[in-house]
Amino acid sequence: MRERGFSSPSGEGESRGQLSLTVIEAAIATLLVLTVAAGFALTPEYPTATLDHSSTPLDEQAHDAAALVAAAPADGPGTLLGAACASESDFDARAAQLRTVATSGVSPGAFVSIQTDVGKAGTSPPADARVGSASVVVPRCTATLEVWYP
Repeated sequence: MRERGFSSPSGEGESRGQLSLTVIEAAIATLLVLTVAAGFALTPEYPTATLDHSSTPLDEQAHDAAALVAAAPADGPGTLLGAACASESDFDARAAQLRTVATSGVSPGAFVSIQTDVGKAGTSPPADARVGSASVVVPRCTATLEVWYP
């Protein structure tokens, strides 16, 4: 005989209980907390920026100017610096352009000197001046840039 009010889908006379709403809420809250904790635990660590105290603002300006000089396009294929290093006459023809590109990457009032194997552009710094320097290598050429204030 079946009890009144209880019926099972299979038609058998077994009674079934219900899961408490409080237990369901506790399970969802636990999953949420575990998900957030796992998110923090599994997040990759990004390297923090470290300050290089050995470089000076002049060195940084020299690196910026060197990057600009290395990336400046030539009239033809390659870079301006690579084309200038083809020969001494090519360097002399492009020295003013190189100096203009280099000075666009430094503070106003700073001087830039560019030295390569085939030539030199700009004014050399005085012996008592603080100087920032950087080197850049492009095909067929290595240039050293010096940045200084009078």
